[in-house]
Amino acid sequence: MSKIRTLLLTGANNHDWATSAPFCAALLEQSGRFEVMLTEDPSSALEGALGDYELLFSDYNGPAWTEAAQANFEAAVRGGTGLVILHAADNAFPGWVEYEKMVALLWREGTGHGSFHEFPVSIVDGEHPVTRGMEDFHQWDELYHRLVHMHEVPYQVLATGYSDPATGGTGNNEPVMVATQYGEGRIFHMVLGHVWPGNPDLRAFESPSFQQGLLRGCEWAARGDVAG
Repeated sequence: MSKIRTLLLTGANNHDWATSAPFCAALLEQSGRFEVMLTEDPSSALEGALGDYELLFSDYNGPAWTEAAQANFEAAVRGGTGLVILHAADNAFPGWVEYEKMVALLWREGTGHGSFHEFPVSIVDGEHPVTRGMEDFHQWDELYHRLVHMHEVPYQVLATGYSDPATGGTGNNEPVMVATQYGEGRIFHMVLGHVWPGNPDLRAFESPSFQQGLLRGCEWAARGDVAG
């Protein structure tokens, strides 16, 4: 089976993209299933031809991309290119309606998180290709709560994390893995994945279950199923 050609978009984030993006690129490539091109200049990369890519992966939360880049991005995903949204990429681009439709649940006014802590993650849809065969696990991370549902877009929650009031949470089970659709494009939203600039704590990314979920989400977004 051919490798999944992936364009990883990064270069700006309120999180430590210089650590997380190379980590994710290496994780995908070491799986043997992906060929990754990492760009720190998404606008320039997205203004070019995207037809060779099966997957776009956003670890980006920064200045708006150019209009041409946005239009190409929208057209690619609408036409069937898979998309992965990692953690703070769901904070990005307030007011870009088509992006908000892709992501469905976003960090907007009213969203927050408690402390970086260990919490239980529950698989709530064991039939979806991403989470099929996955077991509940514990994760050290920053757990977003009260993500805002935008534009009434349908979405499917695959896994949730318990947001404990003792750690600044809501007392609710908050979505941590989400699947959406935009045109022909499948979107996997990995809400987990916190690493703060100047803080080398990589426990979120080193979690085997986080890595398993991310790899499976990437493959599903690109191909519609997951081998194995």
